[in-house]
Amino acid sequence: MPPKLCGRCNKTVYPTEELKCLDKVWHKGCFKCQTCNMTLNMKNYKGYDKLPYCNAHYPQTKHTAVADTPESRRIAENTKIQSNIKYHAEYEKQKGKKITVADDPETQRVRHNMEVISNIAYHGDRERRSQMEMARPAEQVEAGRIRGGQPGRIADYDPAEQQQQYGGGGTPYSNRNSAGARQVYDSNVGRAHPVQQPAYDPQPPQQPYQPPPQQYQPPPPSQPQQPMVDKLSGKGMVCKAMYDYDAADNDEVSFRDGDLVIFCQPIDDGWMEGTVEKTGQRGMLPSNYVEVVKK
Repeated sequence: MPPKLCGRCNKTVYPTEELKCLDKVWHKGCFKCQTCNMTLNMKNYKGYDKLPYCNAHYPQTKHTAVADTPESRRIAENTKIQSNIKYHAEYEKQKGKKITVADDPETQRVRHNMEVISNIAYHGDRERRSQMEMARPAEQVEAGRIRGGQPGRIADYDPAEQQQQYGGGGTPYSNRNSAGARQVYDSNVGRAHPVQQPAYDPQPPQQPYQPPPQQYQPPPPSQPQQPMVDKLSGKGMVCKAMYDYDAADNDEVSFRDGDLVIFCQPIDDGWMEGTVEKTGQRGMLPSNYVEVVKK
């Protein structure tokens, strides 16, 4: 077995003074910084190019400037073109394939939120359309009642159908005699004689619907309300809660905004003792959460 040589002095290294580091074997005294010759150990050295350095003289890597020549620009352009070709080739290969999305809790939560938002928007549009459909017939009925009926559309008029229904004239009034008379045949006489008929008198247009007048009925007289002071009589000092409060200790009481606290007794500037009328519990409560209603 060949002897182990030191990485610095190139002399034989014995096991008692052996130090293995940076793929080499060193004497403990030869393991020094390549710049300042400071003795190093396994805790404070820094390796660069398989040589030990101290922290202060560790070589710093610097960027290398590349000359901007036509050849370098041509190489960069070719690299870009090859990259685009490879990208489009990968894109064409993956086109039409199903993309698997990770089914993790976050994706499930986002999907659920999107379904909820979609359902809310769908039901909102559906309710709005239903209200419009319900309101439209009422408007049409009201308009028809005022105008006296719904007129037909001009697109629905068919001249051939009118001629077949009313004869060659094509209108309901074409069969009427312009003189206001028609001929009646008598079987006894055997000849026709004119019979005078009254001229056509169309029905007068319908008047718009007018609802009957409504008489104003005054509301029944309300009973005089009993003053608040009379309702709170016999309950000592009464306060009304302005905010919600949750008891923080066993000797305190909880109440909600609007609750009445009866038989209040101020203790100091910030606290008082009272009974919550709704729950019947008595204890301490902050004075700035209530306002005095009756002293």
